[in-house]
Amino acid sequence: MKHIPTLHIVVGLLGVTAFLLSGQYMDLVHEHLANMPDGPRMLYRSSHIYLLWSSLLNLVLGCYGRFSERRTLSVIQGAASLAVLVGPVLLVASFLRESQAVDLERPNARLAVYLAFAGVLFHTACADLSRAGRKP
Repeated sequence: MKHIPTLHIVVGLLGVTAFLLSGQYMDLVHEHLANMPDGPRMLYRSSHIYLLWSSLLNLVLGCYGRFSERRTLSVIQGAASLAVLVGPVLLVASFLRESQAVDLERPNARLAVYLAFAGVLFHTACADLSRAGRKP
């Protein structure tokens, strides 16, 4: 579990790089989305911003996240970290595949948001329980 914060930082940095590249893609390939219909333009932009959000979430967990010394809480935190770590991957897939969806369905983006929500809630609960177990 010692290496998970480093993994969060690596995934976060790769995600920020993907965010910058996706911005360049929208600018250079799609003329900054200027002549694109509203639906696809909204999907491109939201995927782009979600990718940044998920990447920054990973960077923060990598920099400040601490694992509990209690084994049960540490295992839960590991699962929570895994949920957050897959977010940028799912959001890159969403940007590449779902941004041109005609029906506006975005299963990859939806899953990434749900996993981040659950991961952060479990990390928060474990951190609170870990602090509650310490003596002041």
